[in-house]
Amino acid sequence: MKVFFRTLYSIVLFGAGVLHFVHERGFRRIVPKILPFRRGIVLLTGVMEMVFSLLLWVRKGQRMTGKLLAFFMIAVFPANVYMAVKKISFSPDRQISPWLLWLRLPLQIPLIIGALTLGRKENG
Repeated sequence: MKVFFRTLYSIVLFGAGVLHFVHERGFRRIVPKILPFRRGIVLLTGVMEMVFSLLLWVRKGQRMTGKLLAFFMIAVFPANVYMAVKKISFSPDRQISPWLLWLRLPLQIPLIIGALTLGRKENG
């Protein structure tokens, strides 16, 4: 079951990382304007997501990978809150339901727990 979860998490991370490059402008919209280098932040977080997706498969250092990935998920959470508060869609020409923006926030919790779970040592 852990291999299935690791595979799923890895695919989601890698896909999200690629999307940071393919739809960079959409991701830049959810980075608060007060922050400098918004494009750089989007590209860096995209690279980090792709690197984490690969690190999930490296046996050595899994505990550290899990902790860093959980910290990363916590660190990007404010962008999701900003997106919900400001009612920002990834696409400027499309409206998105404010309910969907708020309902996606709790999804960060299983991502954090999942990162910590995958970072634990295997039994046996």
